[in-house]
Amino acid sequence: MSGYPKTAILLACQFLLLPVLTVSTGPTSVSAKMPGKKGSKKDPQKPPVPKVFSLEEGIADDVVLPLVPAKPRTPEEQKKIDSAAWYMTGRLREARNDFIGAYEAYKKAMENNPNSVEIYRVLIRLASGLDKTEEAIEFAQKAVELDPEDYELMRKLGLHMAGQGRFEDAVMFLNKASDSPAINKKSGVYVIIKHDQANLYERLGKQEEAAQCWEVVFNALTKPDDYTFEFTTRSQLEAKQAKLYERMGQSFLETDRLKLAVEAFNKAAESQKGRPGILKYHLAQVYFRSKQYQQALDSLQSYFDEQLQSKGRKAYEFLGEILAALNRSDELIPKLQTLAEKDRFNRTLHYYLAEQYGAAGQFDKAEKTYLDSIGNSSDVEGLAGLMSLYKKNQKYDKLIETLSKIVQTGDGIQKIQPDLQKMSQDKEFVKTLVAEAQKLKDKDPPGVDVFSGFIIAKLAAEAGEKKAAGEFYQFAMNAAEKHKKPQVRGNWTLLILQEYSELLREENQYGELAEFLQKAVKNPLLAPQRINLLYFLADAHERNGETEAAIKVNQEARQAAPRFPLLDYQHAWIYYHSRDWDKAIVQLKEFIKKYPRQKERVYQVKMMLSNTYVQQGDIAKGEAVLEELLADDPDNPSINNDLGYLYADQGKNLEQAEKMIRIALKSEPNNMAYLDSMGWVLFKREKYKEAQEYLERASKLPGGGDSTILDHLADCYHKLDKTKEATELWKKALEDALKATPPDTKLIEQLQEKLNQ
Repeated sequence: MSGYPKTAILLACQFLLLPVLTVSTGPTSVSAKMPGKKGSKKDPQKPPVPKVFSLEEGIADDVVLPLVPAKPRTPEEQKKIDSAAWYMTGRLREARNDFIGAYEAYKKAMENNPNSVEIYRVLIRLASGLDKTEEAIEFAQKAVELDPEDYELMRKLGLHMAGQGRFEDAVMFLNKASDSPAINKKSGVYVIIKHDQANLYERLGKQEEAAQCWEVVFNALTKPDDYTFEFTTRSQLEAKQAKLYERMGQSFLETDRLKLAVEAFNKAAESQKGRPGILKYHLAQVYFRSKQYQQALDSLQSYFDEQLQSKGRKAYEFLGEILAALNRSDELIPKLQTLAEKDRFNRTLHYYLAEQYGAAGQFDKAEKTYLDSIGNSSDVEGLAGLMSLYKKNQKYDKLIETLSKIVQTGDGIQKIQPDLQKMSQDKEFVKTLVAEAQKLKDKDPPGVDVFSGFIIAKLAAEAGEKKAAGEFYQFAMNAAEKHKKPQVRGNWTLLILQEYSELLREENQYGELAEFLQKAVKNPLLAPQRINLLYFLADAHERNGETEAAIKVNQEARQAAPRFPLLDYQHAWIYYHSRDWDKAIVQLKEFIKKYPRQKERVYQVKMMLSNTYVQQGDIAKGEAVLEELLADDPDNPSINNDLGYLYADQGKNLEQAEKMIRIALKSEPNNMAYLDSMGWVLFKREKYKEAQEYLERASKLPGGGDSTILDHLADCYHKLDKTKEATELWKKALEDALKATPPDTKLIEQLQEKLNQ
């Protein structure tokens, strides 16, 4: 383990203190004037004045001279002194909460002294705090190489990996810690490491390895005199020993360590005084594992007799497993009925009984059991069970009513999300549900409300029934606006608006979306969202080809929020999207000038500005913008792609262009635009076969029917003498280009020319 020599530390301290020292060469103070200044030739007999350092040139204060050692330092000594100086700089910056500056200083200290474990420890701590996980791992691995016996460091790194969700790496470091020759196998630290390993192995599904680790923890807890526990470590384990014993017992049970399992469960029972039923439950598990099914049933009955609920649904499922093993499954419902009669307030039991009724085809009993247990509450578990019962038995009116109740519970939608996902995948079910809901909503009063209408709309949208989804979103919106509760009129209107807007955008129905948003802007209950609504309304107008309306709405929004960068960005984007290049350039430049600190947005604006110049025919300016961006961010995929494509399109710098586009493609191998660029640069390099591969891949991706991509692929086919395929693609590209909003006249002319050749 390498630290710092005292001499190096002292010299570093002297170096850092220089600015506050004064130096005297005798009764006469050293002049504050620098050599070469006017007046320096007054006394030519004096020896040359050495260069000095002062805080402020020209002020006649005492000054300091750099320390020159009597014996020149070796390069290695100088590096250690520099390292110590940077280390102390890091300490100073850290004390001032400048953690990034401290981190950089410590890294320089490490560069000058790469064999100091202490520096790596500090770097690991700061790298972890700054979310530089990979660097923290790199430093830790280096530290472990320097000091293989540092099990504490390996343990900390393992826990850090676990916190990052990197469980395999975490186990590896914890294994190194527990296997370290320096660790005392009877120490509290060793036991805690084994505890952590057991947790991780269970997460990874490695039950045998987990049980081996739990054995160490179990021995330490049951034979404390054999271990040297620190007070804190012992307290941590004892504070949760009841659950810990139970967990260890479960692990031993699953790995057929039945004797240990019984011991652990007994210890758990001792920690939970007055609750022998818990022990009986666990003993039932042991009996079941050893195929003593009747003893398992008798032991489990003791748990039921105490009317305990700690094991929840698992206890009743376990009962079913035992009866199945005894070939007595027909006794399950009668036994559950008996238990339910004695334990009237155990909802979990009653819901499980209702579920068994449903599975046995006893609908009426199942429904009554659910309803009686739910009562006047809004218990989502019971309502979800009822929902499944109604779905299975095609009781659509009751299903729709139950869906409404679930939605109104607050977190109900989230809890039944897996059920909703399964429903949406059953296309026939969704069609039938929608048909029944349409009948119900036309009744007076409607059998569908805002909540059930919303859920039906979502199910229809997920199932691909877009028209029905739109119909029910509209219905839900109207129902929300008329609802007696203001919070429903406001919050639910906004929620439905967001969901329906997303659907219309996916379907490119921007005209309908604009009408929809126009109504929302006028809704007084949505006043707090007015700026956002105006933003989306302007976007919808522009995408629908209504540029003047878009500019007008955007102007209204900017007047209401004059320093809102997104609105100024949209102002420029509208001109850019509508291909009004002159106005786009003005607004794009204005944005850059107005919001220099909006780094990400300015980057986007500059990318748009570059393309605008290119579209105007001023390719040199377009290139210049991209080259400036690339100089600041040489590995940026988008910049590399756009500049590489621009070079390729002109047929220049083709080798460099290919390298740049490969940088982009490496970051996103299935990016449609990057694949098109790669195909195009290969086409320009006359590598037509290779180009075809990339262009075909691009054309098959979502959105790959873009006219430009089809044009490029057609050009490639043409060069490969696939004339028929080329002509078909040019025709399709032209059809799509003519439908585009706004149309690209230059591309249209090029396609028409190719078809007429």
